[in-house]
Amino acid sequence: MKGKRNLYLILAIIFFVGIIAIFVVDGYLGIYDTFYITTGEHEQKVDPGYWLSHKNGYNYYAEWDQPVHFRYQIDNRCFSSYSTSIVASVWKENEKIFDLFSEDRSIKPFDKVLVDWTLDSEELQSRGFSAGGYTVKIEGKEIERKIFVNYRHPG
Repeated sequence: MKGKRNLYLILAIIFFVGIIAIFVVDGYLGIYDTFYITTGEHEQKVDPGYWLSHKNGYNYYAEWDQPVHFRYQIDNRCFSSYSTSIVASVWKENEKIFDLFSEDRSIKPFDKVLVDWTLDSEELQSRGFSAGGYTVKIEGKEIERKIFVNYRHPG
């Protein structure tokens, strides 16, 4: 009788540890991307969880005369390497204006990579554009993110 009770206790412990392991693995493993968007001294962080509930994109407001700096971090929390082509481009009214960044990257297991680029209103102005709404589209292997940059005149 005592041996049977110990067997049930051991099975219950194994079951409990298995449930905990499933939650840890499911909540941790995967590919996660984080954005850091900076204008002047103001930085905003867009966490990976944001994209779960906001599929359309992220809104960011900036002054027309200030550049917007982007840092994009990809965190590979998998047991295998992750290779992707990262392309960041500027769009206006569903038409591509130009590429901001384009590069192929390979990320080792449980490693991170950080890339950066800048959207400068002077470059937009030199192409005949003015203050208003622009879309920075970031495309990767299985990821497409949109950041809506809304430029306004300082004042």
